[in-house]
Amino acid sequence: MKIIPSLISFITFLLLLSCSEGKKYNAEIKGNTMGTYYIINIVDIPPRLNLEFIEKEIKKTLLQANSILSNWDEKSEISLLNNNQRIGAFKISNELKEVLKNANIINLKSEGYFDITLDPLIELWGFGYKKEKLEKIPADHEINKTLLLINQKKFVNIDEDKNEIYKKNKFLKLNLSAIGKGYGIDLIGRKLDALGLNNYLINIGGDLLTKGYNKKKQDWIIGVENPKLEEKMIKEIVNVTNKGIASSGDYKNFFMSNGKRYSHIINPKTGKPISHRTKSVTVISHNATYADGWATALLAMGREKGLILAEKEKLAVLFIDEIDKKLIKFKSSEFKKLN
Repeated sequence: MKIIPSLISFITFLLLLSCSEGKKYNAEIKGNTMGTYYIINIVDIPPRLNLEFIEKEIKKTLLQANSILSNWDEKSEISLLNNNQRIGAFKISNELKEVLKNANIINLKSEGYFDITLDPLIELWGFGYKKEKLEKIPADHEINKTLLLINQKKFVNIDEDKNEIYKKNKFLKLNLSAIGKGYGIDLIGRKLDALGLNNYLINIGGDLLTKGYNKKKQDWIIGVENPKLEEKMIKEIVNVTNKGIASSGDYKNFFMSNGKRYSHIINPKTGKPISHRTKSVTVISHNATYADGWATALLAMGREKGLILAEKEKLAVLFIDEIDKKLIKFKSSEFKKLN
């Protein structure tokens, strides 16, 4: 019996299709980046995608993010910009332009409480990449002198059409740690999207990006960390998908001096570490970049001002304050809608 060539081709096509549509699988990918850990959970990976290939693409994306945004890498784009004391225009990559554009939006909307020009103050207080131990608390005159170098609205001017940033101050030092982790997460999300992966949870140092569903075909379940780490309890659980989530707190990175606690979160208005009751802020937004930047801005601001701004900007925010040695939660209207 003869089988016509077209029929053979059709049968071959069906066999190849059935092989390519084999059983989907799930994976958890772990590693270290940006001075912290990352855990990426991916659900329903098609068999055409090899796990080793996915891991390589993720690592490649993280290296790209670090090569642009890291203050710890002397050869990164941001470090080269910081170390060049020439006044004038500098060409920047599309990625750095995108980060700076988002940073300027948050700076403007947060009334200056988010500020990427804080690097001189971060170094002054011993929280920078140099990690120089303070021999004494900075004097007011040192703080006031350093504050003259801090003003994102004044000093960070971008020409989006030309892909340029203009340095008006040769001592300008940008620190993107308050938004860079979120942007790195979003870059990984874009990479996974490009690979056709639609269900994932990306976690870099506790900041997250969710898409699609988890292994149970449900929204991702997210726990908000307790600022009192010794209690080892989750303070809030939310179910989310297609959102970026970031938390900022004053309870991990700090030092004590003469019985007083100094947080790594610097208030751009005073030039000093925050001293209000807010212990942590969690923001849920459309991407991780915005969530990361806003979490820092609102923690610097504190709950009393921050909650008013969150309502104005329609942000989903959870504030945790310590009042009379008790942790009290305050939720914005948008956050209350989540559960």
